[in-house]
Amino acid sequence: MRLTHPGMVEGREDVLPAGLYVLDAVMERFEVDELLSSESDILDGITISLLQP
Repeated sequence: MRLTHPGMVEGREDVLPAGLYVLDAVMERFEVDELLSSESDILDGITISLLQP
């Protein structure tokens, strides 16, 4: 059932909800209202930064 949710990856369906709970608690503790996320890997950003002059 969890695999039907957008962004849910097979094999991670048991881990992601727990991680979201932790994220929610951290955001609440530090009074953060927004989060920007990306489906791309951090390596994409590193590669781009290395290619820029």
